[in-house]
Amino acid sequence: QQAADVSPDKPVVISKYILNAKEIEFDAVAQDGVILNYAISEHVENAGVHSGDATLVLPAQKLYVLTVRTVKQVAAQIAMALRISGPFNIQLLARDNTVKVIECNLRASRTFPFISKTFDVNFITLATKVMMGYPCKPYNISLYDYDYVAVKAPM
Repeated sequence: QQAADVSPDKPVVISKYILNAKEIEFDAVAQDGVILNYAISEHVENAGVHSGDATLVLPAQKLYVLTVRTVKQVAAQIAMALRISGPFNIQLLARDNTVKVIECNLRASRTFPFISKTFDVNFITLATKVMMGYPCKPYNISLYDYDYVAVKAPM
């Protein structure tokens, strides 16, 4: 209410900066609100440090199990609440197993090609089939059974 008092037609938004928080990317394809496939990657830089294109590690290497579970639960709730059919990206931050959503984008992120190459599956093809209304089955992806770690760095 106080933000509206400052400027009724353009309310002020105040964000709290959380020190030493990890930034996490959740990229997925959902159909009728149900997530078919997803990837969880972590930023090398802490939340709020990079100015756009971040350095990402996939699969995530330094996230607590509870943080990963919470990210998956939050993403599933968002996908279902918005009845998402297609690609989406959620940016989150986490510190001490407390997870907060920064934003949710209902589109394929710049990370989708990176994820597709890392997992050797085509997330864009899956998303396109979903958006065309075709019945789709998820790819068989195990996020932690890889003998390598991929890093996406800005150029």
